[in-house]
Amino acid sequence: MKNIMLCAAMLLLACSLTVRAAEKREQTYKVGADVDAQGHITATQVDPDVPASIAAVLSAAVKQWQFTPAKLNGRPVPAHTFISAKLQALPNAQGQYDLRISFMGNGPKIDSKSVPPQYPRDAIRAGQSAFTILEATVHPDGSLTDMNVSSKFADWPLPLYFRTAVLAAAKRWHAIPEQVDGQPVATRMHIPVNFTVDSPRFTAKQIRMLREADREEAAQPAIPLPSEQEVALDSPLQPSVVATVTNAP
Repeated sequence: MKNIMLCAAMLLLACSLTVRAAEKREQTYKVGADVDAQGHITATQVDPDVPASIAAVLSAAVKQWQFTPAKLNGRPVPAHTFISAKLQALPNAQGQYDLRISFMGNGPKIDSKSVPPQYPRDAIRAGQSAFTILEATVHPDGSLTDMNVSSKFADWPLPLYFRTAVLAAAKRWHAIPEQVDGQPVATRMHIPVNFTVDSPRFTAKQIRMLREADREEAAQPAIPLPSEQEVALDSPLQPSVVATVTNAP
């Protein structure tokens, strides 16, 4: 049965997920994880809209990872977090696909897709792109406060209308916070927000910055764009064993 689930997951990935390179498919999922006082993942929760075969492979892989236990008043306690797990279907020498599951981070689950930032009209007309970092605190009630927006690149000026667009959207976002011993806790986050148009107008300097930021893809014909992976700066759960899983059971 496990082999059947794995084959089904590979087929779904190969046929329907985002294309990042020739014949390579990948998608990142948020997986809820219950972590006991020893740092072991005891249960997972995958969004109900994820196909059952992929959900099974995700859960099997995630349960192989471990965390440094969360602490309360100096003693280890159970906790809950959300893990970002990347699934990749990679072509192999046999003309089939290897399935790879990688740990990308953990923290609160932020619902930013329901209220995306509005692309400034002046920026669209000018073909301008922006790669911003929103720093914010996710509170126990799920609200985001203490927000600041900056450019991902120090030498890439960020027009005010991009900052305004990010903040206007983020004020309407809601998050599911992490928990320690059954109680929600605050977490400080770095949240990338990218603005790109279909035909961006990059300067030569901007192209160099983009390629330096992602050297692995520098040789690809397309210009690599910065990741939108969120980063928890002070999560109560820190990963300890999160080796990439290939061909998960």
